[in-house]
Amino acid sequence: MAWAFSDGSAADFIQAEKDVQARVGSEPIDFVAFGVISNVYRVASAMRNHMEREVLADYELSFTAFVVLFTLWVWGDSESHKVASRAGITKGTLTGVVKTLEKRELCERVPHGSDKRRVIVGLTPLGESIIEKVFPLYNREEVRLVERLAEQERLSMGHSLRTILRTALDLKHSR
Repeated sequence: MAWAFSDGSAADFIQAEKDVQARVGSEPIDFVAFGVISNVYRVASAMRNHMEREVLADYELSFTAFVVLFTLWVWGDSESHKVASRAGITKGTLTGVVKTLEKRELCERVPHGSDKRRVIVGLTPLGESIIEKVFPLYNREEVRLVERLAEQERLSMGHSLRTILRTALDLKHSR
């Protein structure tokens, strides 16, 4: 069975995990942790691809461009390092995304008032208009993606995922 991300059945995913377990053999591996983290990755990849195909393509936005626009919409104009951090991307990635968004007149960079090395990134009126159109559509797809889960399952999963995220961030900052 091939490792499938986009069209596998539940049985295929379980078989993939069994294939890994068979390959690893007697190594002291925590397969429950492996299953959780590999499924988080698979869900994130599938969700990102779905959103780009079903929502963002109509607006010629990548997932990362959407996240940057959303970040600026929620938190307003910010220094580039804060935008990158809030969007969960590197400053280098942000630079490329912002250049593309600037060409489309969806955001702009202005020099920081007191330090010419620093840059403030903000939405343009067109960028704000686009994110205000796209976000409700994006959220409708989020709802579709979790509609098979009961409300309590959604709440529990949200809590569990935030716990994993906090752990990852704590580990990052403890280095």
